Amino acid sequence: MDDELPFAKGDFVRIDGINAVVVGNEEDENIPHDHIAVFFGSEFAKRESEGGQGNGNPEVWVVPIDVCEDGLEPVYKEED
Repeated sequence: MDDELPFAKGDFVRIDGINAVVVGNEEDENIPHDHIAVFFGSEFAKRESEGGQGNGNPEVWVVPIDVCEDGLEPVYKEED
């Protein structure tokens, strides 16, 4: 029996061509066996420091591992 999980928290994955980040796995409460929790990102929002409302609660999706593919390498950017 192989106990190694295929994706770790923080890994990038692709689901039907869309990038996501793994934020939970079956070792966490409420995540079923052979599933992971992923975050697809937030909608664009204006920063509170710029007079905006910021973002609401993040939406995290629990999906079967078998719909996930290895993610692409991220492109790192810095704020000017």
